[in-house]
Amino acid sequence: MLHNLYPNSISYFTSLLNRILLSSSFPSMWKMAVVVPLLKPLKDPSLPLSYRPISVLSVLSKILERILDRRLVWFLETNKILSHSQYGCRRGRSALMALADLDTRIYEAEEKNSNF
Repeated sequence: MLHNLYPNSISYFTSLLNRILLSSSFPSMWKMAVVVPLLKPLKDPSLPLSYRPISVLSVLSKILERILDRRLVWFLETNKILSHSQYGCRRGRSALMALADLDTRIYEAEEKNSNF
């Protein structure tokens, strides 16, 4: 959507988002979501529990969320605030890496105990 805008429109949105971040004031209209019920596969449409609620937010709200996420992750990574053993929700780390780290620690502990 934003790729098709005129260049001055993009600079306007950039300015708007920066003002929102600087003022710490999130527009109330951007907090509103339209909830759309989606029927789960092979479920009875007459039952309310057969539906999954999906909330649709403003595109600008989603863009601001991504900006904040990237800035926060950059800050935490740059300042080495997160623990080295934090694997979840981090780029370049996965559950498999956590298991490999655990396996290595178990192997090292067994080697250390077998030397006594």
